[in-house]
Amino acid sequence: MFNFDSTFKEMMQSHNLDTVIILGHMNPDGDAAGSVMSLAHYIHVNYPQYKVMPYLAETLERGPKKLVLEDKVFTPFEKPDTDGKPYCVIVCDNATLKRMVGLEYFRAAAASIVVDHHASNEGYGDVNWTKVSEACAENVYHMLDKDLLRKAAEAETHPTAADYIYLGILHDTGAMARANRGILLALSDLLSMGVDHQELMKTMNCDTLDILNKRGELVRSAKRVLDGNVAYVMINEKERDENKIEYEDFRKIGSILRDCEDIKLGFTMYEESKNVWRCSFRSDGKWIDVNELLQFFGGGGHVSAAGLKYRTDNVEGLKKQILDRVAEMTATVKS
Repeated sequence: MFNFDSTFKEMMQSHNLDTVIILGHMNPDGDAAGSVMSLAHYIHVNYPQYKVMPYLAETLERGPKKLVLEDKVFTPFEKPDTDGKPYCVIVCDNATLKRMVGLEYFRAAAASIVVDHHASNEGYGDVNWTKVSEACAENVYHMLDKDLLRKAAEAETHPTAADYIYLGILHDTGAMARANRGILLALSDLLSMGVDHQELMKTMNCDTLDILNKRGELVRSAKRVLDGNVAYVMINEKERDENKIEYEDFRKIGSILRDCEDIKLGFTMYEESKNVWRCSFRSDGKWIDVNELLQFFGGGGHVSAAGLKYRTDNVEGLKKQILDRVAEMTATVKS
């Protein structure tokens, strides 16, 4: 198991650093926010000699953003100011350089540590600990000294380091729908540190009636293909603007489709800007490995959840290529 504390202390001392910047990925979710913010609070309490600056994109999902805005120590939506000093960068929950928020800070860092859980991680950074798991926050929990984590949780008021780890696991396991025994044991330990489960569950349920109505219309527009095993929803820039559909609301459609008993793969294609498409793919990880599927197109993620950002003026052609690839990959499953 990766020992964060010994690695972190050695790196800071050997490079004579006193500043740490913690980064995640673009359009961060609860896991990215939980991983970044838990480490920021852990270091803030246990290594007060260092200045810590977490940085999250403003496009953080609504639920986790509500918790982050309650933070009494950090303002992570403001860009870090290093005063020209050398610093260490810690990157969480980010597989590829092109998805990193604050990439300029990583490139200018004197030293770097990467903590991730994506099978598609590029292996960048001076120290890269990537362990495939359900949530990056789960990896953060396991790599930290438990006595020091408890100290960090008890030293501060909500939200604490323990709260943020719990948040990350909660969001990346679908409110623990994909939790295994190890995750449940970790959550039990975090609860003993003062985490309020009911309070954090509020970050999972931030939909309004208007959002649910829009989502219902999107689900009704889903198309079924490949013998009914695959369902998808695609929306272009014009439809997006006319119906005021934000990506945060749209991206959940893939999971809704995947969770249907008669669907094996659900995906969405959303025109974020002119000819730039954000695609989200969800499966059970058995019928098809969506990380392997999307790596073919320059995307990736996990076996059961992966994404792709693609520039094209022929989205129908892209969709056909993807579906042809799905058919090719699942042909052996049928036989």
